[in-house]
Amino acid sequence: MDKAKLYTLRWSAMQIARLSADPKVDALALSQIDILSQLLEEPVPEEFRPPEPPRPSLHPEMVVSEKKRYPVGEKKLWYPEAVIRTDIKRAAQGEYPKAYPYGAIVHFTAGQYSKGIENAVSAIASSPYFFCCISTDGKFVQANPLNQWGYHAGESAWTIAGEKRNGVSNFLVGIEITNPGRLEVHNGKYYTYWDTNHKQPIDAKKVRVIEQNTDNILAGAYLPYSKEQEATLIEFLLWAKANNPSVFDFDYVLGHDEAAGPKGIGRWRKNDPGGALSMTMTAFRQLLKDEYKKRYG
Repeated sequence: MDKAKLYTLRWSAMQIARLSADPKVDALALSQIDILSQLLEEPVPEEFRPPEPPRPSLHPEMVVSEKKRYPVGEKKLWYPEAVIRTDIKRAAQGEYPKAYPYGAIVHFTAGQYSKGIENAVSAIASSPYFFCCISTDGKFVQANPLNQWGYHAGESAWTIAGEKRNGVSNFLVGIEITNPGRLEVHNGKYYTYWDTNHKQPIDAKKVRVIEQNTDNILAGAYLPYSKEQEATLIEFLLWAKANNPSVFDFDYVLGHDEAAGPKGIGRWRKNDPGGALSMTMTAFRQLLKDEYKKRYG
């Protein structure tokens, strides 16, 4: 059959597909368009192509959990959803200037992460530093009240309340998230930094690869935070703002890689959260502002 006849048959099928209101007739016409396009060695006309399935994204939408709305201005010092473990609290260096953090630093523990809350408790108990911790299953562990501060950000810098601060631990609460940290690549496979013998590769399907430096994110391979971790992180920060809205400011919710990176101290000293978080910190701050406005006006 010559091409002219094939074009005529395809045109007829296209007209049927356009005009028919019967799903069965539509399906038959679309099938004919597909077959005739193959015979013509041409793509199916765009109008009649099936919709492209959703593509996997390196930066999926964050999961914002149940829309909780806490009372505004209560100024509590313990997160209502936290697992409270005062038995592992650290000696405080002092109180925040306004007896409450101005914002937060998002970290990853760069340590064990497979045992849920056990690893979160262990991270606080075994560390000389001072922070809250979120387990892989989304449990928020708090050991000290939110008026107390301790070291967690190390060498860092940011402009807070109009003044350049060299060291932000005494202004921003540290939130560690159980996660192995930036991964190492060996022979095309991904490993935690402590797997020096390369015996336990991480499933490549679970790895997020950032090809080039993007905002606060240093290029490299990361194991993403779990959906539960990100949901808990969002909920805690929304509560922290509502709990003391005159002090806590989403503009001071920073990545460790911001305050201890090129934006803060002028070089990469730290790379967390990097690509472990499913978006840049700039986008994350905007998400918090938008969600807070939805809930609290």
